[in-house]
Amino acid sequence: MSAIFLHWGFTPYAIYSIPALAVALAIYNRNQAFSLSSPISPLLGKHAPRYANLIDMICLFALVSGMSASLGAGILSITGGLGSMWPALNSPLLIPLVTTGIITAFILSASSGIDHGIKNLSRINFFFFILFSLAIALLGPGKQIIMLSLQGFQELIGSYIPLSLQLGEIRNSEWTQSWSVFNWANWMAWAPITALFLGKIAYGRTVREFLLFNWFLPACFCLAWMGIFGGSTLYFASEGPVNFRELLKTMGPESIIYEVISLIGHAELLQPAFIIAMFISYVTAADSGTEAMASLSMKKFDLQQLDSDNRLKVTWGLLVGILAWVMITFAGIDGVKMLSNLGGLPALFLLATIMISLWKIMWQPSKYL
Repeated sequence: MSAIFLHWGFTPYAIYSIPALAVALAIYNRNQAFSLSSPISPLLGKHAPRYANLIDMICLFALVSGMSASLGAGILSITGGLGSMWPALNSPLLIPLVTTGIITAFILSASSGIDHGIKNLSRINFFFFILFSLAIALLGPGKQIIMLSLQGFQELIGSYIPLSLQLGEIRNSEWTQSWSVFNWANWMAWAPITALFLGKIAYGRTVREFLLFNWFLPACFCLAWMGIFGGSTLYFASEGPVNFRELLKTMGPESIIYEVISLIGHAELLQPAFIIAMFISYVTAADSGTEAMASLSMKKFDLQQLDSDNRLKVTWGLLVGILAWVMITFAGIDGVKMLSNLGGLPALFLLATIMISLWKIMWQPSKYL
């Protein structure tokens, strides 16, 4: 549980929020261009415009890889659920059909604008996740969920530095090398473009409000969600380890959550609800990413207008979807990990530079703000 909380808690949302804060300060307080070169201009100085296109290209490359990896994981999860509920659907056409459905949904949502499609879909996503998590918490092993969550959070606090930096025996763990690297790379691949999107919609917010709504509250909700589902999974896996091990080996990791739901009961209601929740979740994440990529691709983007060119949204959406489909078709979950690592590496250096720049602004606010 401590590893789950590390991968899906305060640290990953800080990976989003810190560069997003730097972007918001750059474009609104310092009146700079809508580019990822703007938040690092305190380090680049007068050379910032010269490197703007290169930095934005790195950012777009990272996000295309990160979005494709996330979309690939979502497609595997949804197809796994559909195949589990209705075995007759298991065919080579299932993956391209699900891929097409997700791509179409997030392109339409992004094309309808921030104030309509993205905002409304985000609200639906939030309330759907609240209701679904409450249902699992009430119907599932509630006592064990609470105990495992508290134990995991205690372990996280006590081992935060070793877990974060992969120190000691943790470094030699095959699971850590496989999944921790994948998760961190995926968060980092998404971070530059997410920073642009969150920074773009941050106008009129204080720094405190910005961090509250983009870091603290989302991380708390994600910890609760992971506590409920992670706790349920660990409890049922400990009760029947052989069954879960066989499922993981034969059906893949995407099958585990559906087995947990079937053990909780009311699978005929909860499994379709979970598939819908996953669909909405991936569409919500992808449409905001597509919106930000389209904005970054425009030669002259007006921050007062907020919405970007729909043709660019369609282009980026199709590219992400095709790449995700190709990777999961020919490489499965290993292809998803490969894409994640590919996007996370260049983003790592960009994020480190943004953090140093933000630190410089904090020490000399009168000079830069």
